[in-house]
Amino acid sequence: MPKINRRDFLKLYGALLAGTALSSVPRILSPAHSGQIGKPNILIFVFDAMSARHLSLYGYPRKTTPNLERFAERASVYHKHYSVGNFTTTGTASMLTGLNPWTHRAFNYRAMIDRALVDRNLFNVVGAEYTRFAFTQNPWADILLSQFEADLDFHLPSDSYSQVVHSLFQPADLPHDRSIAYYVFQDFMNLRTAEPHPFPGSLFVGSAELARELIASRDIFSEDYPRGLPTVYEFSYENAAVFAGVSHFVQSDMIRSAPYLGYFHFWSPHGPYRVQKDFIGIFQDDLNWPVKPRHPLADNDFSHEHMGKDCREYDECVAEVDAEFGRVMSDLEASGILQDSYVIVTSDHGELFERGEIGHASALMYAPVTHIPLLIAAPGQQKRADYRSMTSNLDLLPTLSKIAGKEIPDWTEGRLLPGFGGTEDSSRSMFPMVAKDNAVFRQIEHATFTLIKGAYELFFFKGYKDHSDSFELYNLEEDPDELQDLFRTDITTASQMKDELLEAINTANHNYQKK
Repeated sequence: MPKINRRDFLKLYGALLAGTALSSVPRILSPAHSGQIGKPNILIFVFDAMSARHLSLYGYPRKTTPNLERFAERASVYHKHYSVGNFTTTGTASMLTGLNPWTHRAFNYRAMIDRALVDRNLFNVVGAEYTRFAFTQNPWADILLSQFEADLDFHLPSDSYSQVVHSLFQPADLPHDRSIAYYVFQDFMNLRTAEPHPFPGSLFVGSAELARELIASRDIFSEDYPRGLPTVYEFSYENAAVFAGVSHFVQSDMIRSAPYLGYFHFWSPHGPYRVQKDFIGIFQDDLNWPVKPRHPLADNDFSHEHMGKDCREYDECVAEVDAEFGRVMSDLEASGILQDSYVIVTSDHGELFERGEIGHASALMYAPVTHIPLLIAAPGQQKRADYRSMTSNLDLLPTLSKIAGKEIPDWTEGRLLPGFGGTEDSSRSMFPMVAKDNAVFRQIEHATFTLIKGAYELFFFKGYKDHSDSFELYNLEEDPDELQDLFRTDITTASQMKDELLEAINTANHNYQKK
C-alpha cells in the first residue's frame, strides 16, 4: 500500500465525513507531530462588519458587549486598531496576508489575491506543525480561503450549520477548486450576484436557479425571528446554531489535532440586521449622535431618522453576537481548552450610519467603518492590558507568527503588536483605502486613499466621476466624530500628510501601467 502523508490523511478523513461536522473517530498523530504539542493553540474569531465605535467595550453608550467586556478583563485590548479596507475582500485579505491592499491587489468586489503572493498567508506562516482549520460564512472571504487551500487541513463550507440553503449549487460541489465553483455557480450560471448578468450562462441551470430563487428568496419568519432569519446571499441561519456548531467542532474534533489554528469568520453582525426576539427593542434610549451632512460621494441619501433606526437594529445584532460569543467562551473554558489557547477577537471592517450612508464598501472611509476591535487573550492571562497607540489589521500575521514560534517573514507590511514584542509608535503611518472600481492590474487612480498618523486622518478622494479630486483632514483625538475638516486651516499638517500620502501612492503605482 502506498504511504499516505499527514495532509492526504486529513483530506481523505474530511472527505469521508457526512454533513458539515467531523466524525468522532479520533485522529492518529505521528510521533513527530505529537512532539509539537507544546505549541499553543490559536483560535481566531472574526465578526463581520463589527465596528469598534458600536461596542460598549470601547465606551459606546449602549451596553452592546457585556461579554466582550468580561473577556477583556483577561486580555490585551487594542483601542486604536484599524482595518486597511472598508469591505470584506480587502479587509480580510490584508488581515490574512499582512499586506496592504495595493500590494496584495484584492481590492475589487469578490477579488482574489495576486497569485504570485498566495503563499504569503497566515496559514502557511504558522506551518504544517499546526493543524489548520478555516470556516467563514462570508462567500467573498471564502474565495480568499480557497486560494490558501494548500495551507489548510480543513476548510468547512460557508453554509455549515445553516438552516436553509437557497442555491442549487455551492462551492462545496467542486471541493478542489472552490473559487471557480463560486464564480461559475453563483455568477455565470445565475442572476443573483451583486452585479447581475442580463442572461445566465446556462439557460437550463440558470432558469432552474432563478425559479428556486423566487421561492427561496422569501424571508423566513418564525416566532423566534419575527424580522426573518439572518441571511447570507445563498443561505439563512440562526446565530445560536452557528456558534453552537463551532463550539462543538472545537471541543469534539479540533482538540484531537493539537496544536491547531482555527479561523472562524462569522457573518453577523453584518446586515440584514435580524436578531432573535429577545434582542429586539433592548435599546429604547434616544441616542444623541450628531447630524452630519450627506457626503457627495455617498451611494445613498438616507435620512437621519432612517440611519438611526438601522443603527439601533445593528446594535441589537452586536448584542446578540456578544451573547453567543459569551456562551462559546464559557463552554471552552469549562472544557479546559482555553488553558493552552490564544483567543483573538477582531473584525474585517466596521459599519457606517452617517452622511447619508448605511453599511460599508462605499467611497467613504470614516472611522466607524475602519476602526475595528482587537482583543487577544493569552493562555493563563489573568490581567487586562490596554494599548492605545495605532495598530493595524496587518499586524495580526507577524504577531501570530511569533506566537507560533516562527520567524517573522521579511515581506510582511505589518508589525508586532505591542504586548507581543512590538512597541507603541505614535508616529506610525497607516494607509487604509478603497478602490473597488479600479482595475487590479492598473495603477490605482480611482479610489479613496487614507493616511492615519498620530492624531490625524487624511482622506484623498481621487478619480470619482463628477467629483473633483479633494482632501479632508481630521484630528481624531479632538474631533472623534470627524466634523471639522482641517485641510484648509491646519496648513502645516495638511501639507506634510498630503506629501507623504502622495509619495506612498506613487510608490505603490510604480510597477503598474496607467489606465
